[in-house]
Amino acid sequence: MKVGKHSIIEMHELVFHKENEAEVVIGRTETNTFILLPAIGHETIELIQRGLTIGETEHNLYQKYIEPFDVSAFVEELIEDHKLVYRLDGNIVNSRVQIQEHFTWLHAKTGRFFFNPISYFMYFAILLSAAGIVFLHPAYIPSYKDFLLTPSTPLNITFSLAAAWFLLFLHEFAHLISARSLGVNCRIGLGHRLIFPVAETDMSGIVVVPRNQRYSAFIAGMCWDIVFLSAGVWLEWLHDLQMIVMNENVLYTIRLINCNLTALILFQFLFFMKTDLYYVFTNYFRCPNLLEHTFLYFKCRFNSNPQLTEQWDEVSVMEKKIIYGFAWFYMVGGLVTVTIWILVQLPNLYRFISASIAQMSKMPLLSWSFAAGILLIGLCLLPSAVLTWSWIKSIRSRFMKNGLKGGEQIEKNYNQTR
Repeated sequence: MKVGKHSIIEMHELVFHKENEAEVVIGRTETNTFILLPAIGHETIELIQRGLTIGETEHNLYQKYIEPFDVSAFVEELIEDHKLVYRLDGNIVNSRVQIQEHFTWLHAKTGRFFFNPISYFMYFAILLSAAGIVFLHPAYIPSYKDFLLTPSTPLNITFSLAAAWFLLFLHEFAHLISARSLGVNCRIGLGHRLIFPVAETDMSGIVVVPRNQRYSAFIAGMCWDIVFLSAGVWLEWLHDLQMIVMNENVLYTIRLINCNLTALILFQFLFFMKTDLYYVFTNYFRCPNLLEHTFLYFKCRFNSNPQLTEQWDEVSVMEKKIIYGFAWFYMVGGLVTVTIWILVQLPNLYRFISASIAQMSKMPLLSWSFAAGILLIGLCLLPSAVLTWSWIKSIRSRFMKNGLKGGEQIEKNYNQTR
């Protein structure tokens, strides 16, 4: 359907958040679709929501700014790219959808119970106490040897993978209940960070929460990781003091969990991969598209395309200064990470699977040992399968996004949409 001067637009139920004096975040919570518009874009939507036609909206804007605006192109962008328009001239163009979120039975007060000033004080106290124990007894520092629960390699891998994914779920669950306490719809899913398969919480609606309140949702996962790790250190210490008694299997399991938690916490500091600390960093310095703009910077360095140069010119001076440093961090971090993956992880995986297949070739086809070998290989390949699936999904999403038309007009008339 074509947008004309006499068209009447009915928007979906939208939420608004004033990001700063010049920009407003607008979006749909049920689809987690949010865009950043200059104030005039927000003003245009408000006029449309009052029932004005496209022509009347353009007339009002012209009277105020003495400058013509192509509202039709702006509305087409809202319809096709962002799905913010519900009806055009009485006809449905983007249907309403049911809110997609997980654990809907959890109330906001659950998040407020676990994440509030008092709980943060307790988390910090627990961390300090555990850090004191580790300082006095460095033997409690997790080691790679803690992955070896049993003499059986298959059992070690099974336990390690089970513990890793369970702890990942708890980490993401903390994000979810913290964001839910802020009124944000959330879903837990799978994705990737560079070459790592990860669990992730979609809390896109956090952009309509006041900036200084977002940190709770960003650091919630790390808070629980630290608390569980500190509790593990305490349990080991109390066991050595013979104040509590644990058998070897329980003690080994605690050490395995501590090792996984340490790796999970350290991973967050690789924030060139959009980890939790990346969002803390970008929220504090007000550069939500830091990684995307860093890629734009790389493109401009090796491509003299005028369109890319124009987009780079729209990046703020302060963010450009951050990008110049972050670009080196990204390049070095990415290079080291990919190098270790290629030279260490992939060869080890190949050697292990080859050895497993060689052993299985000597076993009866219908034996439990052969079935256990198949299961073990499947568990080892599971992270790679998740990574491949996430890569394909990301490439398809990027291809569809790049295939959309009409984006240049809104940037021309309304500065920039993110």
